[in-house]
Amino acid sequence: MTKSIKLIDEGVLCSEALQDYLQDNNEFLVVGVIGTESVGKSTIMNLLAHNRLTLELKKALFPVYEEHEEHEDHVKILTDHVEKINLKPEEMMEKEVFKIESMQDILNGCNCTQGIDMFVTENRLILLDCQPVGSAAILEDLIKSETKRTNLVSEFIPPENSGEIQSLQLTAFLMSVCHVLLVVQDWFFDSYIIRFVQSAEMLKPTIPNPEDELSEHYPHLVLVHNKAQLEDFNPSTFYEMHYVYNMLLRDTKLNKSELCLGMNKIFKHFDEDKSLINLFLIPEVDLTNDEIYSGHPPIEEMVKRFRTEILRASRSPLTHVQLSEKTWIMYCSKVWETVKKSPFFVEYTKLMP
Repeated sequence: MTKSIKLIDEGVLCSEALQDYLQDNNEFLVVGVIGTESVGKSTIMNLLAHNRLTLELKKALFPVYEEHEEHEDHVKILTDHVEKINLKPEEMMEKEVFKIESMQDILNGCNCTQGIDMFVTENRLILLDCQPVGSAAILEDLIKSETKRTNLVSEFIPPENSGEIQSLQLTAFLMSVCHVLLVVQDWFFDSYIIRFVQSAEMLKPTIPNPEDELSEHYPHLVLVHNKAQLEDFNPSTFYEMHYVYNMLLRDTKLNKSELCLGMNKIFKHFDEDKSLINLFLIPEVDLTNDEIYSGHPPIEEMVKRFRTEILRASRSPLTHVQLSEKTWIMYCSKVWETVKKSPFFVEYTKLMP
C-alpha cells in the first residue's frame, strides 16, 4: 500500500476492498487514533507509517509558514496565504499516507478525514485513522441530511446529538478491534476528550461468539500530547500530567500503564515506575529554528522512541479465537454491525442535554 483506503465510509464497512492488502498472518498489530479537530491525528499516523523520519518527510508533514513584520496589514497577510494555498508538490504528497489537513480545509471548515481510513505497513502494522471527535462540520452535515443521519446513526437519535453519537460508535468500534488506541491532544488537558473516552468505554457493547461466550477486550490506551512546548518537558509538569490522568482514569478497564516507558527515560527518576500512565509527548516541530534549545531530544529520536513503544505493545486476543489479518477484517464487520444495532447509544441520548 502507498496510500490509506477507506475502512468505514458513510457508515458502511468496506471489507471486500481490503482483502487484497491483508495476509493469513497472525503477527499483526492494530493501532487506532481519536482526537478533536486539528490536533494532529493524521500526522501522528503518518509518523508511525514510515520507518524513518527523513528531512523530506518532515517538510511534508510540518509545513513552514513565512513570518511577517508586525506592522504589515493583516488582510494582506491572509490574502498572501490564500494565494499560496496551492497543492503540495507531488513528491511531498507521496509522503502523506494519510491526508493531512491543509490551510484550504481550515478555511472551508471541513475535515480531511471522514469515517475511518486504514493503512497496512510492510511490518504488518495496521493503522486506523478516525474522523475528528466533536466536529461541527460533521454535525452540520448530519443535520442537513435526514437520510444520511438515519443511515449513519439512527432515526431515534435527535439531530443535535447525532454527531457525538456517531463519534462514540466509531470509538467503541476502535476499542473492540484495536490492540492500541491513541488519544491525541495538543494541550493539557482537554476534559471533553477524557469524558468522551469514558463514555465510549461505558457504551462499548460486548461482542458475542458462536459458543455463547462473551468476549471482553480492552486495548492499550496511550495519551499523546502533540505540539508539546518546552515547559511540558519539565519533570514536575510531566509528573503532574501523570497524576491528573491517573486520577481521572483510575476506574477504567483500558490498559493505561506499562507502555511509553521510553518517554519516562527522558526523566531519569521515572525509569522504574511502571505504574505511570501511558503518556507520550510529541514536541512541536519548527524547521526554521534548529539552533534554539528545545529541552528535549531531537524530533527524530522522539518519534523513534514513540514507534518502538507502540510496536512492543502486547497483542492481547481480540476474541476467543486467534485471528489472522483476513479473519480480523471479517471480525470488524461483525463488531461494526453489533455497535450500530446496540441500544446503548439510543438510551445514552436520553441522558444528554
